Amino acid sequence: MYRVTVRQGWDGQETTIHSENMSSVKLLSAKITKDVDSIDSFAFNISPKSSQYNAFKYRTTFVKVTNTKLGKVLFEGRVLPTTDSMDSSGIFDKSVTCEGLTAFLHDSIQDYYALSNNDLKSFLSHMIDVHNRQVDSYKRIKLGKVTVTSPSDNVYKSIDDSKTTYDTIKEKLIDKYGGEIRVRHESDGLYLDYMPEIATLSSQDIRLASNLLSLKRAVDPSEAYSVIKPLGARAETTTQAEEGESDISQPRLTIKTVNNGSLFLSSQSMIQKIGYVVHAEVWDDVKVPSILKSKGQAMLDSQREIKEQFQVTAVDLSLLSGMTVDSFECGNYHQTINPLMGIDERLRIVGQSLDLCEPLNSTLSIGDKLLGQADYEALIRKQNEAIEEIKGRVASQTARIVTITEEMKTTNAALSSAQKELTSLKTEYDKLIENISDADFKTITTKLTELEKQTTTIINNLGEIGQNVLDLESFKATQEGINSGQLAINEQQKMKNDDFEKRIFALEQGGNK
Repeated sequence: MYRVTVRQGWDGQETTIHSENMSSVKLLSAKITKDVDSIDSFAFNISPKSSQYNAFKYRTTFVKVTNTKLGKVLFEGRVLPTTDSMDSSGIFDKSVTCEGLTAFLHDSIQDYYALSNNDLKSFLSHMIDVHNRQVDSYKRIKLGKVTVTSPSDNVYKSIDDSKTTYDTIKEKLIDKYGGEIRVRHESDGLYLDYMPEIATLSSQDIRLASNLLSLKRAVDPSEAYSVIKPLGARAETTTQAEEGESDISQPRLTIKTVNNGSLFLSSQSMIQKIGYVVHAEVWDDVKVPSILKSKGQAMLDSQREIKEQFQVTAVDLSLLSGMTVDSFECGNYHQTINPLMGIDERLRIVGQSLDLCEPLNSTLSIGDKLLGQADYEALIRKQNEAIEEIKGRVASQTARIVTITEEMKTTNAALSSAQKELTSLKTEYDKLIENISDADFKTITTKLTELEKQTTTIINNLGEIGQNVLDLESFKATQEGINSGQLAINEQQKMKNDDFEKRIFALEQGGNK
């Protein structure tokens, strides 16, 4: 399923160190970690029995992980410093950590740069050109798909000449305009993509009672705010570029002149819920105070700063033979369905931990979905409805047990054992409904399903016991009838025997005279 290879140097020959086809030597552990906002990593432990145990050299040894079933490269990168260790029993192993190819952007430092009226693609292209002039030939990158745009290209841009290319791209583009980057390895070299989202919609659902093993939901409203400070474009200056001043040296446009002298807009409903929490939002392309105010008010009214994230353990069905669904891949969207938690929506994998040795230990982080206040309140309602549904199921089963237990009080003592089992079940149901608000949904539903199965089994057994009692009573009545008839026959036979004996005695007496 998974093959791990190493090569010395970028163009070196690949040697396999882990494969499902190798019966003797495998990696002791191996885990890929991915996140849409950071560089991929791969960590593994290797045994001294491997011929490649001492082959890992800092930054010049390259490691690749391939899904052999799909023919897809899951990770490619270079080796970081390794660690050798020995445990208390004298067993050695080596820990190796690798970073993805996007880390090549850390190997160059940007030159100072300042220019106005630059579109984002040209700005990124300039940074890549500076990078390519400083690095090894195999680290040179071509510009790939660039689809992120700014509201206005009439914005002053500058570059600090002390930061790496990666840090500059993150600070000047991603943090300011959003989007995601990736470095992909094609047959003709490396390409850098910069897109709003690097994602596709997967054909594989994540569904309860199918491939979903566990799911935890975390809702974080800590970034919600009740007051906003809208800020527009900076005041224009003719000396900025010439003097090389920082792009934070000039004040920004505010709404003070169109908002009764105040810099802020507030939401009374949010103030009542979370108090005064101020958030500043910048629109670099807005130069009119009235427009800035309307944008600020719209953002305050529709803020989506309540984060919802799911921690999921699920079976990747693409790994099973005969399945043709898409694999789990960081960045992709999957329809995620768990009716008991009120979830049936398209969610994105924003983080992934893939265990090559124990695939069932792999986890997915799904979210940071941003919820509006109305979404947040609807979520709470769904959770409460799910809890009430479970409480209803528990109460229904409890009532069923109580009814049967009452009926059993008048039945044969042969049912006493089943009655004890039902009483024990009722206690379990009572405990479940008492603690339902404190337990997680997975524990609740597992326990409830188990109890429902036990209840059904006992009630079915009661039917068999009851029928056996009826059969026993019928047999007893029949047997008593037979016994009564037999007693009458025996009595008649006794009378005949007595009469016969009297006659014999009389004959014997007469014969003696």
